[in-house]
Amino acid sequence: MNKSLIYFLFATLLISFSACECDDAKTNKKIENQQLNIDKEKARVSELLDQLATATEGGDIEAVEKIWCPKEKSLLLGTENNEKLMGWAAIKKAIGNQSSAFSEMLISITDQNIWLSEDGRTAWFFEELNYNFIYKDKARSFEGIRFTGVMVQNPDNMWKLVQGHMSVASHIDPE
Repeated sequence: MNKSLIYFLFATLLISFSACECDDAKTNKKIENQQLNIDKEKARVSELLDQLATATEGGDIEAVEKIWCPKEKSLLLGTENNEKLMGWAAIKKAIGNQSSAFSEMLISITDQNIWLSEDGRTAWFFEELNYNFIYKDKARSFEGIRFTGVMVQNPDNMWKLVQGHMSVASHIDPE
């Protein structure tokens, strides 16, 4: 075989392998960037959930309103059977009632998990919360409240809470 043909074949193989490595590097970089974006969006959702807890503690309905989607398609299911709050107006009223009935509220988030859709525009979450507050001049607490919900990004890329559900673990007394 001609020496120049061997060099040509060797060079072609070398270039082919280099191109594969380059494509792998590009693919890996793209995956890393996607993961960074997912991590960034999860952090934004987590920060918003922290803000929601702080605003709820302080009875700051205006701050809570900035987090919830103000549409009538929003839904909050509370801890009681009759707490099916449809639309921001109903949610706002319930939060206002809670704020006026409770004082010195402290909410601690003890567990939080956040997931994102593949397109990164929908998030769903789970939190476990402890509520401590004063009600009718008596210190009260609810431990292990489970709060789940769904957030979507609006056209301005702001996360908005569109659905929430709170539940309290039931305690069955042994016989």
